[in-house]
Amino acid sequence: MQKRRPFEVHLIRLVLLASLPLLLLLLWVMVYAGISTALVLLTGLVGGLVILYSSYAIYQKLTYQFRSISNLLEALIQGDYTLRARTGQSHGALDELIVAINGLATRLSHQRWESVESQLLLRTIIDHIDVAIIALRHDNQISFVNPAAEHLLQLDNTATHYELLQQLAFVQEFTSGRHQVVELSLGNQQGRFNVHVEEFRASGEQHKLLFITDIRTLLRSEERKAWQNLVRVISHEINNSLSPIASISQTLKRIIERDANPVDTAENLREGLSIISERAKGLSQFVDSYKQLAKLPEPQPQQVSIQQLVEKSVALFSGAKIKIETKTDLLLPLDPVQFEQVLINLLKNAIEATVQANCDSDITINWYSTRACFRVDICDQGCGISNPDNLFVPFYSTKKQGSGIGLVLCRQIVEAHNGRLNLANRECGGCCASIELPVPIHS
Repeated sequence: MQKRRPFEVHLIRLVLLASLPLLLLLLWVMVYAGISTALVLLTGLVGGLVILYSSYAIYQKLTYQFRSISNLLEALIQGDYTLRARTGQSHGALDELIVAINGLATRLSHQRWESVESQLLLRTIIDHIDVAIIALRHDNQISFVNPAAEHLLQLDNTATHYELLQQLAFVQEFTSGRHQVVELSLGNQQGRFNVHVEEFRASGEQHKLLFITDIRTLLRSEERKAWQNLVRVISHEINNSLSPIASISQTLKRIIERDANPVDTAENLREGLSIISERAKGLSQFVDSYKQLAKLPEPQPQQVSIQQLVEKSVALFSGAKIKIETKTDLLLPLDPVQFEQVLINLLKNAIEATVQANCDSDITINWYSTRACFRVDICDQGCGISNPDNLFVPFYSTKKQGSGIGLVLCRQIVEAHNGRLNLANRECGGCCASIELPVPIHS
């Protein structure tokens, strides 16, 4: 195949074809007219030089314009939208081409900045949203996880990635828009999660996008709000009844004390009204204890030594056999008053369970911290949990003197610190209470 000549070479050939025949015709006419040979040669020399110079100038001008436009387009291809070509004052076809290319560069520049701003906004939302987002390639490998997924599912190594992929293998059969509530277990992390699946394409390959939400927190939040409303109503109604009972009983008691006859009747009434008064006061204190659930203040975190906080709580139970196994101290942002109350309640439950089971073993306390989680365990070898389903139900208690709000209050305090409280029976007997708290990321 014959190699095609450049466009500018074709233009120069056309210029030469248009000018050289005219010059040759002029020289032939001069020779035919008998003009001197010197003048004919001078005319040929000057005409040839003018034609060559004009052709060269046209060639340079064309190549300059074409290469300028080529460089501008190459910059657009490479993503550099800052270059612009200079236009003349005329309205020729070349100027119109340059104006169109400059307009294209301006438009692409605006679109690029809009895309960058949109990506930054999307990245900010993904990084700070509390929904775990995981992207899976067509070969069921993880291509992207957001910080919420790393924290929620504790994806800190390849082993947890592989374990998660095994449990989520069923989503490969899901179509876009489908969701399902599943039970996930990753190390110490176990619970029910809502998995929503969407699909997208990247680099020509099909990907699946998973949105994983921890429904335990949502359910417990709604449950806590419902119980808080119930406690407020109960408190209001019972106090409306107890207040007049207490007042009337005190009044009747004073009247009877002024009237000594008959003695037996007065004494019986006095005793009965005294019991009513004491019972009214007891019910009032009973209701006040429940109101703690509805009026728990927001935590006021400060840097607290875990070891000092645990030792301070253990010191309140001097007669119990409690062993602190961990010696490494940690500083965490906690509300010391509220968190100490959690430790006291859990230790009290462990001691009561140990006494009930006539067990002489130590109650052990240990803690550890990973990159994203702090955990403290309080374990005993007592009687264990007899009814796990009602463990965190307010007002429910298996103890004779129990109010049924201790564990609920503990969980509410822990969740106010963005943590979790779990209680489970041990295989060797007894129970283990675990508190998990997020570890703040320092920039």
